[in-house]
Amino acid sequence: MDALRTAGSKAWALVGIAVAVAIGVFVILLLKPLVVALLGALCVSLALSPGVDALARRGLRRGLGAGLGVLLLIFLGILVVWLVVTGLASQWSELTAAMNKAVADLHAWLQSRGLQGSLAESARDSLEDRGSTLVSGLLPKLGNLAGTTASLFVGLFVFLFTTFFMLKDGPRMARGAEPWIPLGRAWMDQVGRIIRGYVVGLTLLGAFNAAVVGLGALALGVPLIGTLLIITLLGNYVPYLGAWVAGAFAVLIALASGGPKTALIMTLVVFLANGTLQTLLQPFAYGAALRMRPLTILLATVVGGLLAGIIGVMIAAPVAAIIQHTAELLRAPPTAPSPPPPDGQDPDDLARTVDDTPD
Repeated sequence: MDALRTAGSKAWALVGIAVAVAIGVFVILLLKPLVVALLGALCVSLALSPGVDALARRGLRRGLGAGLGVLLLIFLGILVVWLVVTGLASQWSELTAAMNKAVADLHAWLQSRGLQGSLAESARDSLEDRGSTLVSGLLPKLGNLAGTTASLFVGLFVFLFTTFFMLKDGPRMARGAEPWIPLGRAWMDQVGRIIRGYVVGLTLLGAFNAAVVGLGALALGVPLIGTLLIITLLGNYVPYLGAWVAGAFAVLIALASGGPKTALIMTLVVFLANGTLQTLLQPFAYGAALRMRPLTILLATVVGGLLAGIIGVMIAAPVAAIIQHTAELLRAPPTAPSPPPPDGQDPDDLARTVDDTPD
């Protein structure tokens, strides 16, 4: 009878876990921009908190240290934008000439295949005939683009705002949340270490992608290799969007310096670095950083992608590590409390007595 009761309890626990996971996935999909901003702020604040703690121990107020951390993030973002703009500006004339040559080559190739007439004239006639239809179909797209841009700015503001207060009031928040966490402060500290390990794994992947893109650019004779390395490394911290921006920049610089053939090869290098090679390396990088088996990381990433899409792929590794650590804490036997000291004796006096006792 006891075995049946135990099996029923475990079954209901599994049902509760499944319901909690389903609710979490639904909330993530419903509030995707907000969830991404909050998760990014949590990861960044935990990664920067040791530096803020060190500055606080040296006498700097936590608010000033948190402000310096946010200013560092803003500086890195401005640095990436400045490198992209100056890099494209330095190659703008070559890029324009290469694109014009590519269009002319495409036009000549179409004519050699028996397609007569000007493509520009055909496009102009099509626009004149279907102008109203195109405009009516384009307006909703422009509205969606404006909404997406506004969401990005709101998400960026929430990210920076939340990061500042997590860095400033992180210890106070942890003390306030501790009574509500069944597994106590040890679980919270381990979660912090797991997320820092995830940032380390993300850095390893970014360095690998930057090395592959840099070697490809060096072999192809593409200029601005240092800029490509920095943009690829920093872009890896921004899920998918950063990789697309860094890859597009590398392809455009390759097009300006070597023409369509070089740009095509660089496109293959970028897809190889951000796609196949990263997928193969990701379980090992996160496994080493999170101290988990690569197969577990791979399966967790696949399941996360099936359940929550891009966000699921992004958070699968740390969530799997947190679940594994939680299961280990639940299986561990409870530690017996230390016996109280004798009546009338202070614990500090007892400790001094033990220390003064000869071996």
